[in-house]
Amino acid sequence: MSLENQMNLPPHLQKKVDEAAKEAVERMEIEYELRNNPVYQKFFSRFNPSDVEEFIKDYSSRKVCWVNWGRDFYQQKEDQQLKYLLLSENCLWQIQQKKLFNLQCQWRAEKIKLQGISVTADFRYWEYHIKRSSFLPPITQWEFELYMDYLQSDESEIDPWENDALFEWQDYNRFVKEAKTTGNPDEVILPLWYSYYDNRMGTGSLMALPDVRGEKEDGYIKLYNEYLGKTNPEKLTGVINPWKREDYLSAWEPKQVEEFIRTFEDKEVLKYYHFYHEKSNKQMDAADEWAQEAFEELREVDEPIPIRAGTDWREALIEAWEEYRNKEIVKLLPLVYDEYLQKQNLGISYFKEENPALAEQVKEWKSAVIKGRELAGEAPDLNF
Repeated sequence: MSLENQMNLPPHLQKKVDEAAKEAVERMEIEYELRNNPVYQKFFSRFNPSDVEEFIKDYSSRKVCWVNWGRDFYQQKEDQQLKYLLLSENCLWQIQQKKLFNLQCQWRAEKIKLQGISVTADFRYWEYHIKRSSFLPPITQWEFELYMDYLQSDESEIDPWENDALFEWQDYNRFVKEAKTTGNPDEVILPLWYSYYDNRMGTGSLMALPDVRGEKEDGYIKLYNEYLGKTNPEKLTGVINPWKREDYLSAWEPKQVEEFIRTFEDKEVLKYYHFYHEKSNKQMDAADEWAQEAFEELREVDEPIPIRAGTDWREALIEAWEEYRNKEIVKLLPLVYDEYLQKQNLGISYFKEENPALAEQVKEWKSAVIKGRELAGEAPDLNF
């Protein structure tokens, strides 16, 4: 039995042993090559043999480090460049998201009809498939220039949250209804780009239009839920509004998590959860988290990053990070838009992304509305 098997190391230590063994083999191969390949002998003949031997040993160790770590650093650099390119692409499609949102406000008010839209849930579908929404007119030069103006204004902010794949750009209920009810401007969660567009284009009044269509759908869904509650109550929990966050089961919803912990975990886990939740929700801890992310990203930058003086070094670091991200996007966005125009001119379609869960949600929503209409004595379709 080998010593390795006798030791029975934990996985994380075994990984280190394996890596060290691999590097040792690489060093020996390099040393053998340096000592025996004639191509190196002319170079080595100029120096003392003892120095040559010392050089071979040191060089082999350092070369392993250069190759392994240098490759990782190079890949990190490429990943960083790709990250900003993808971020720039996400920003370009915010133009279309705003146009779609404005159409949603008008469609809900029954001011317009849209091909491919039969219920409010369809806007969530097309938000995810924004690149393939044929009913949206292409991004024009003036729209692109308006967005570039936004990026270079004091009103812009490249919010990582807004560029997350989970951000819901068509969340009408949240943007419109919460904006109407909140009394604190700081609590309005409308994306800054939406506000900038509305201020420049005078489209802010669209959010004040009545939600005629949404209220009709709510009424049909209510009838359907009442029907299920009487005839098949165990299925009632399956018919929900997928755009109300409280109806989601999520490990990020504090009330749901605490209920789960109290039901299934011991008191010690609950104690740790409360302590973690209290600490992580403090504003200063949030600043620490953002400052850490800013530092990790900026430390890979190959140019000086100016930082303004301030009372809180974390806020200054975060601000410098945001300004750098903004600068990189401003630099890359024209290239992204040129590629977009080339695809438009050549008739090249964007890859169709699949989201089976979202498609199923939309299907269930439509079925619930149709059933609600039937219960209301109306035609079992979506023509209302």
